[in-house]
Amino acid sequence: MAQSTSLCLRSTERPRTPATPPAPLAPPQSFVSLRFIFPSSRLSSASASLARLTPQSPVPCTPPRYKSSLPALPTARRAATRARTAKPATMAARPPSSLLLGAVAVLLVLAAAPSALAGDPDYLQDLCVADLNSAVKVNGFPCKAAEAATADDFFTSILATPGGTNTTSGSVVTGANVEKVPGLNTLGVSLSRIDYAPGGVNPPHTHPRATELVFVLYGKLDVGFVTTANKLVARTIARGDVFAFPRGLVHFQRNPGTEPAAVISAFNSQLPGTQSIAMTLFGASPDLPDDVLAKAFQIPDEEVAKIKDKFAPKKG
Repeated sequence: MAQSTSLCLRSTERPRTPATPPAPLAPPQSFVSLRFIFPSSRLSSASASLARLTPQSPVPCTPPRYKSSLPALPTARRAATRARTAKPATMAARPPSSLLLGAVAVLLVLAAAPSALAGDPDYLQDLCVADLNSAVKVNGFPCKAAEAATADDFFTSILATPGGTNTTSGSVVTGANVEKVPGLNTLGVSLSRIDYAPGGVNPPHTHPRATELVFVLYGKLDVGFVTTANKLVARTIARGDVFAFPRGLVHFQRNPGTEPAAVISAFNSQLPGTQSIAMTLFGASPDLPDDVLAKAFQIPDEEVAKIKDKFAPKKG
């Protein structure tokens, strides 16, 4: 114990000897006046401690090293042990705003899912007969008063009669959509009839708002559509057959036979819309730039002008 309380010096320092050693502390008897405060046992212990603090000759020493009772571990293993035994740090809490924004985003996606799957928005009343003469513009058509609706608003015989096929393409489309049957407004369905002359073609086109399902009334047709990977999906269909054209994909029908043909087309939209590829590109108003079409089709500009002339509106 005396050695552990001796003055420890660094190995590079030299001990200094005081010129005049200080006088030793008074013996424990000098603390008699304090006996009324401290018990004799505590005074004896304090006197012994003070005696040990009396300056002695400096003795260089090395601070004791305390050895662990655990065997030495390699550095990497020791670090892993400390990591396992250390108190886990408190995970930094994510800002409440980030969690809230994430929850709102998920709810918006779930809320938008039903409308994204439907061809048209769902209706909220029994019927909404289109007021085709209204000046109000909405997504669809405004409803006329329910008490003004009649059976004729939900009826048409327009598809019963074959259409004239004396057209440049040899086919004609007759629509039974909301513009012809006002009661279809908000119901999300419509029909069309397509008639084909022998060799007639319904040129490549798309329906941006609906999938099309055709049912062959009579005749034979070559039909097909092209995927966004430029894969042609095609086959021949005949009387009684059904074929589907996915929404938005370019598709066509052609009558390869020597007899007329006809189909009924069903759509999951009250107004599916039609974009004919050739008419859209070469008959747009204002015109698409000639150099754009020339580079797209890799033809000379003069050829573009000739094709545009074929799709120009007929002058009366």
